[in-house]
This record gives sequence, structure tokens and C-alpha cells, in this order.
Amino acid sequence: KIAARSSEPQLAYGTDEDAGLGIDPESLTFDLGDDPVAYAQQRLAIARDMIQRQSTRDLKPEGGYAVLRRSVNWALREMGLSGGLLARQIGGVRTLRDHPGIGRDPLQPVEAARQRAALDLLSRHLLSADAVTLPAALQRRLAVDFGDRTDAVFAGESPAGTDFSLAGALLDMQRALVTQLMSDGVAQRLLDSEGKVLPPAQPFRLGELYGRLVHDLWSELDAKAGDIAAPRRELQREYASRLSAQLLRPSAQGRADARSLLRQQATELLPRLEAAQRRSGLSAEARAHLLDVSDQLRQALQARLNRAS
Repeated sequence: KIAARSSEPQLAYGTDEDAGLGIDPESLTFDLGDDPVAYAQQRLAIARDMIQRQSTRDLKPEGGYAVLRRSVNWALREMGLSGGLLARQIGGVRTLRDHPGIGRDPLQPVEAARQRAALDLLSRHLLSADAVTLPAALQRRLAVDFGDRTDAVFAGESPAGTDFSLAGALLDMQRALVTQLMSDGVAQRLLDSEGKVLPPAQPFRLGELYGRLVHDLWSELDAKAGDIAAPRRELQREYASRLSAQLLRPSAQGRADARSLLRQQATELLPRLEAAQRRSGLSAEARAHLLDVSDQLRQALQARLNRAS
């Protein structure tokens, strides 16, 4: 009689393995809401508000500047955690421990609308050109806590760097997201989920995910003129490097459809990169970036494929 109540929302259950190694987007740590997408959206808004407030924050003379850096680091960490909640929705499959007769199937792919909503938030808040912006005046005030730095050295830990690198912190978050979204596991689940979706519902397809990544990460290529900011160049290079690696050295777990889609993305991206090199308003760094990425993709497309045995 007690076991028959397992489908009640209040009795939802997942193990540590489900949270750390599973694919269920509702079995997560740091998720304190009944809707992971809505909760992540709320936390992102709080983090962005926290960052904005630091620009006008009044500091007490005896307090020092380190409180600003701690607050910004907290907000960035919160954004990274929220990004992880959202990324888990893409290719996610709810895994239930129900026995037959309860009325629920044990494997339920996340609805396409929910996956698109999660991807929209990732694009707008973490992968966009203005994902995180800090005024120059605020960046000049983000001093390290020298006491904490000294304590870390004596404790044998890695101390925080004296300078503050927004580009480095942002790239760490974005690198983790791109790694997850372009992984073989996500590709496999999206391809497999097509056969699990019950009509008239439509699945969220792998081609849509890959197309959205290119659209969002390379949006500057559509402009008639203008530069490409340094943080965007870092993110674009990260994507290009992963794309090239998957074209040259596909893993044994990779799917043929995923490799075909990635090759198509590289083939369509190459002429756009070459055309963008000729436009006005590019800095020397951005022009060199476009030239280098073009050469990287061209070599990857022309090279002999090293298939895993």
C-alpha cells in the first residue's frame, strides 16, 4: 500500500548516483524548486542583480575592497550552477523506479518545449555576447583579500590570483556548457529519444541543438561591420577546437548522425568566416582570429579521418 503511493510528487526519489551520474534532469543538487528551468531562471536573475549592485555599493573604509570581489565571485558561481541545471535538460530523460501497474513509463524524455526553454535561457544569459558585463570602474575595484591569499599559501592550497579576470571566469562557465552540449552522451540521448516520443508530440532533435549553437556562438558573423570582443573570440575558439577534434578523432561512442551534422556545421561555417574577414571595423586580433579558425576548420575538413577502433 505504501509502495503504491510512489507516484505522488511529494515522494519523488533519486539517489546520489542519479544526481551525479544520471540523466534525469529532475534529480539534481542545488535545485530547490519544483521546476528546474524556472528555478534556474530565478537564480540567474538574482545573480545578475547582485553583479549590478556592486557598481554602486558603498564601502566602509575599514572593510576593504575584497567584499566586492567575493560578491561578484558568488554571483558568477551561482550563474554556473544555474547553467548546469539548464544544460541537464538538454537530452534529459526522466528515470522512474515505478513498478508495472502504477501508470507511468520508467523512461520519459524531457519535452521538446522544456528543452528549448532551457536552451533559450542558456543562450540569453550565459552564451550571449553580453552574458556578463562588468564596468571598467568596477573591475578596477575587485581586489583580492590578501589575508585569505596568505592563509591559503600556508595551508598548502592554491591562492586566489591578485588580478581579476572576468574573461577567464566567464570562459570556464561557457567551456563547461559547450562541453556538455556537444558531448557524445547528449547526442546519443537526443537521437535515441526520437523513438521514445509519443505522437502527436515532436522530439527535440540533435540538428536543432547544433544549429542553435552555431547561430548563438557566431552571431557576430551576420553583421555588416564591427569588431568581435575578446570574450566572444575565446568562446568561438573553444567551439571551433571541439568541432575540429570531433571531426578528426571521433570517439567509439559517437553516432554517425552526430558526426554528419558536425561536418555539415563546419562546412557551412567556413565560408561565413572567410566572408567576415573582409568586412570593416575588425581589430587586428579579431581578423587574426577569423583567419586562424578558418584555417583550423579547413584542415579538419580536409584531413584523413582517424576512426576509433
